[in-house]
Amino acid sequence: MSLKELTEEQVKLSKEMVKFPLRFCNACYFGNPADHGVKINNGTMTLVRYKGERFGITNYHVVDAYRDRQRNESDIDFYIGNARIELGETLFDEDKELDLCVLYLDGYDEKEFSSDGEIPTHFYEIDDFTLGNLKEGGFVLFGGFPGVWRSRPKSNHLIFDSLSSGSTEVTEVTSRNIRCELSLEKCLVTLEQHHKEFPENLGGLSGGPVFLNQVHSSGISTFKLIGFIYEHMAEYDSIMVRPLSFINDKFWISR
Repeated sequence: MSLKELTEEQVKLSKEMVKFPLRFCNACYFGNPADHGVKINNGTMTLVRYKGERFGITNYHVVDAYRDRQRNESDIDFYIGNARIELGETLFDEDKELDLCVLYLDGYDEKEFSSDGEIPTHFYEIDDFTLGNLKEGGFVLFGGFPGVWRSRPKSNHLIFDSLSSGSTEVTEVTSRNIRCELSLEKCLVTLEQHHKEFPENLGGLSGGPVFLNQVHSSGISTFKLIGFIYEHMAEYDSIMVRPLSFINDKFWISR
């Protein structure tokens, strides 16, 4: 069904679903925003709240790339939105094999994790670490910030365009991975400050949240966080997702 075939209310709902994942994440990046000569790298940080405490979840490879650069560049910092993060103080747990990293963010003002834009930033409330009724053929929502669309119009001003979807099909579910069809033609680009064609490299999505669309018998839909993007497989038009179930009720990563 095309947008032309939808009612005004259905179009509005569809757009809100596409934007939903972006409410609970922001770009995490490292470099020196004030210096145009210093390279910026970025991933995506999923923001969650559990038992009243705030955490950030991204991929191990994102944080490790920052540490690699930091060994040779003393003038770079790590940011989530507008918050400059002391990694040594916030690192809660990490696992290279599972490509997960958890940061403890209670020491920062929640407002610092926001950034300018039409979509407000919040922390998603986690009640449990199950995957709900996730199965092949189901549909998920995801969001993130591809680095290829990042721009720096002036010193200390970075713009991260986003990519998100409100209806991506789950094509494979295993105990360690979830594979989802990317379906770029169904994705929304928030700012559209770049060429319309999608690049093959969507690095920067790493760490982005994935939500399961659960339709209940009452007809009401709810969205449950089920995992985090860790790889874009361009050749298969797919994204790979690490299940939330690898985080336990102490918020440690379960090996």
